[in-house]
Amino acid sequence: MDSKIITYSTLWNLVEIEVKKHKLKDIATLFLNAMNDWPTYNQTNIADFITELKNYFGTPLTIEKIDSQKLDISSDLSVWRNEAGSSIADLIDISTKFCNQSNFDQIVENILNYYSEEFNKVDFIAELQYLKTEQGGRKTPANSGYRPQIKFAFTEMQTSGQQTFIDKETVYPGDKVDAKIKLLSADHFAESLTKDMEFEFREGRTVIGTGKIKYIINDKLEKASM
Repeated sequence: MDSKIITYSTLWNLVEIEVKKHKLKDIATLFLNAMNDWPTYNQTNIADFITELKNYFGTPLTIEKIDSQKLDISSDLSVWRNEAGSSIADLIDISTKFCNQSNFDQIVENILNYYSEEFNKVDFIAELQYLKTEQGGRKTPANSGYRPQIKFAFTEMQTSGQQTFIDKETVYPGDKVDAKIKLLSADHFAESLTKDMEFEFREGRTVIGTGKIKYIINDKLEKASM
């Protein structure tokens, strides 16, 4: 089942981990800047932000509508809304010039479609340590895309966790590697994972390696801080 990007933090995480530079990433960054500046308490939902943006500036959302909105310097809300609007105007301008797309809704859809492809490969980034063969590990190397079972200490449930290796295609017994991990049953681990949490990965009952979470991408999985 494809993952859907719903929140600011998930999109921000996906943009943050992308190494490649391109115009759509610049456009996505402007969108995130606008969302961050928008003066709504604890706003996280992308769809809610877009609704409020259109209610304030008008629809269809255009550079002209944003520029025509009067700034009330005595109101912090007005100042921050117009700051966000400035980022959206830049977003539309760059998209028009470099991507031949000026429709705001289509621009946002292009952002979400692009980063959804990456989201379908990763729930979190982990450092993996494969056991040596003499330690009980695999006898053969593993290729990127390998799907062992993942086991966390806080639950008896195991789930398939696809490993997309970062900067490697093949990992040998005894190797250490960073990887993108995509859980098959991610909903079971909602609000349960933390940075630096350790886990085992297995083939059946055989532990073939251990991992440590370096960076959580899917914010649904992150345990709330106390």
